[in-house]
Amino acid sequence: MYKVLLVDDEYMIVRGLQKLIPWEELGFEIVGTAGNGQEALEFVKRQKVDIVITDVTMPILSGIDFLKQSQKESIFFRFIVLSGYQEFEYVKESIQMGAENYLIKPINKEELMETLKKCIKEFEEEKLRMQGEKFLFEHLLKRWVHDDIDYMDLKKMLATFDSYTETSQFQVLIFTYEKEYHDAVYQLLQKRKDLYFFHHYEEGQWVIIYFGERMGIDRLIKLIQVLYRQKKVAFGRGEEVKRMADVSISYEHAKSSLYLCAFYERQQLLADSKTMALLNESLPNLSFSAFKKALGIRNIDTIEKEIKQIFAGLMEAAASPEYTRYIIFLVFMDIYRELEIQDELIYEEMVEKINKASSFKELQMLITDLMYNLKYKKFKREYSSNVQNVLQIIQEEFREDLTLKSIAERLHLNVMYLGQIFKKETNKSFSQYLNHYRIKLAQNLLLHSELNINEISEKIGYMSPGYFYKNFKKYCGISPKEFRDSYQQLFQPIDE
Repeated sequence: MYKVLLVDDEYMIVRGLQKLIPWEELGFEIVGTAGNGQEALEFVKRQKVDIVITDVTMPILSGIDFLKQSQKESIFFRFIVLSGYQEFEYVKESIQMGAENYLIKPINKEELMETLKKCIKEFEEEKLRMQGEKFLFEHLLKRWVHDDIDYMDLKKMLATFDSYTETSQFQVLIFTYEKEYHDAVYQLLQKRKDLYFFHHYEEGQWVIIYFGERMGIDRLIKLIQVLYRQKKVAFGRGEEVKRMADVSISYEHAKSSLYLCAFYERQQLLADSKTMALLNESLPNLSFSAFKKALGIRNIDTIEKEIKQIFAGLMEAAASPEYTRYIIFLVFMDIYRELEIQDELIYEEMVEKINKASSFKELQMLITDLMYNLKYKKFKREYSSNVQNVLQIIQEEFREDLTLKSIAERLHLNVMYLGQIFKKETNKSFSQYLNHYRIKLAQNLLLHSELNINEISEKIGYMSPGYFYKNFKKYCGISPKEFRDSYQQLFQPIDE
């Protein structure tokens, strides 16, 4: 039901309007009446309304002034203006302000009914448009946190939604979704101008990309905790990053933080209070961007060099044992996700070892042993039959214009279901996996053939050399030429 407010200083007019129209039959509910513009203004401040039918000439505050003040205070609704006479200035001003119609008393029932039906139609069209825009915007944010988008395109698309903001820092916060608190959380987040957010249905989480003042995120967490009342809510918080392209790193680390909380609960471990507090606090400025690019390059020496840099940064900052353990946990998680060694036993065993490590040297040895095992022990990753089928198609047809939708049709599977299980088992979306697979092929061709960039681009399935170049640099942090020049003499891929 759409909510209606009737405003007129003549009681009989209000009563007549209540009886004149079959409100409920049309889909309306009269939620209030007011005898002048001031009463109406106070009412719309307290309660949301969809349509106001107001007289023009009233004591204390006129109908026109009431509408002006409402718009000034950003209280928006559709409105129909009534008047006892057709005064041109009133008609002109009402139309300029956006009136649905200007009706002369006594009210013509048919004309009012037609205007209300027109409003209903526009409400429904607006609802569909908003739903479509909301879906597109949430899809855009999801692609952003999964690093599945071109960042110049992202800026343009955010501007299209009137949501682009120049900022020098981003931080991802995720927390558990509870259906009963959906509306309350949505309303809280929707009002804020210092964040983007969406409900990640597949993960059962709210995802926030925060870009406000540094202390604001702490206050936001407290507000969310108040909304959830006594119910336990788990938060995962990524580090602050300065570039849009690094938001995916903050997101992955926020997920890792959530996993660590769940790990402690599952293993019934009582982490010390400092460690648990760390999971919900901002991390000092330690960049993982170069490390992620090294994982994209896949060369053992390059990865080990970046790991040494991270340890050196921790030493230089005299990081606490709790913080050091957490950073090494994030290093492990990035290796684990990127290099396709996903095995639940290895995963939990390593997390437990990191948690129990009592010295800086012990943590260094854990990562050194992990790298040694990656070099000399080949972990076999197991996939479900449906995901195996998708991977086989990618490996055999990577040169083609492959889409998840077309593959789902070939396998007689629902595309949403296939996308979800593929992401769950590979830790990458279909398009990410396909891109990364092509980049690995390109790396081999750059090092073991005389083909130029255009030829390699075509050979691995990219439609244009420019798009190949952009994807290669995004994933590896260097251009195809720089890769060829740097690694042609000595390249030791960690995953082969």
